[in-house]
Amino acid sequence: MSQLGKIFLYIALVGVLCSVGAGYYLSTLYAKGRADIAAATAANATAVADAKKQKGLAEAAALKEADAEKKLADQTADLTKKTTDLAAAQAKVDDVQKALDQAKADGAKAVADLAELNKQLDGSTVADIKAARDKAVADAASSASEQKIIADQLQAAKGEVEQLKKDINASKIGMIPPGVSGKVTFVNRTWNFVVIDVGLSNGVVPNGQLIVYRKNSFLGKIKVTTADTNSAVADILPDSKGDIQVGDYVLN
Repeated sequence: MSQLGKIFLYIALVGVLCSVGAGYYLSTLYAKGRADIAAATAANATAVADAKKQKGLAEAAALKEADAEKKLADQTADLTKKTTDLAAAQAKVDDVQKALDQAKADGAKAVADLAELNKQLDGSTVADIKAARDKAVADAASSASEQKIIADQLQAAKGEVEQLKKDINASKIGMIPPGVSGKVTFVNRTWNFVVIDVGLSNGVVPNGQLIVYRKNSFLGKIKVTTADTNSAVADILPDSKGDIQVGDYVLN
C-alpha cells in the first residue's frame, strides 16, 4: 500500500473511532437525561401527594374546630338562658316573700283588732258585738287562707329556683373546651366503650363528647361517662362509622 493510502486509512480509522466515541457519549448523556427526568417526575409526584395530604388534614382540622366552636356557642347560649330564668325566678321568690310578709302583718292586725273588740264589749249590743266578732273571725280566717295560698306560691317559686340551679349545673357538665386531644388506650368491644389518656386535668368532663379519627379519616364519636385526673372512660356512640382501635386519636 502506498504512503498516501496508509494516510487515508489512518484518517478513516480515526473517523470511525471518533464516531463510536461520540455515539457512546451521546448515548450516556441521553440515558442520564432520562434518569434525571424520571427522578424529577417522582419527586414532583411525591410533593403533590404531600401537598394534598396536608390540605386534607388542614380542612379536617378546620371542620373540627368549627364544630367545636358551634357546640360551645350553643352550650353558652343555653347556660345564659338558664341564668336569666334563674334571675327571674329569684325575683318571683322575692315578690312572693313580700306578699307573705304582708299577709302575716294583716293577720296579726286582724288578731289585734279582735282582741281590742273583746276589750270594748262593754256598752255594745249583742248584735253589734256578734257582727264585730263575726267580721274579725272572717278577716282572720281570710288572712290565714291568704297566707296558706301565698306560702304555697313561695314554696313553688323556691322549688323552681332550685330546679333552675340544677339545670344550670347540669348544663355545665359536658362542656369540654376546644382543642382537647388524646389517644385511645383501651377498647372493649363487648360493652362498646373505650379508655382515653386525657381526663379532668385536661378539661374532659362527664357527658362531654369527643370525635375519634385515624390520620385524616373520621371514625365516629364517643361520650364520656366517667373521668379521672389523667384518663376517662367513654361509650362509643351508635353513629360511629369506623372500627375504633387502640392508638386512634380523640379531639374536641
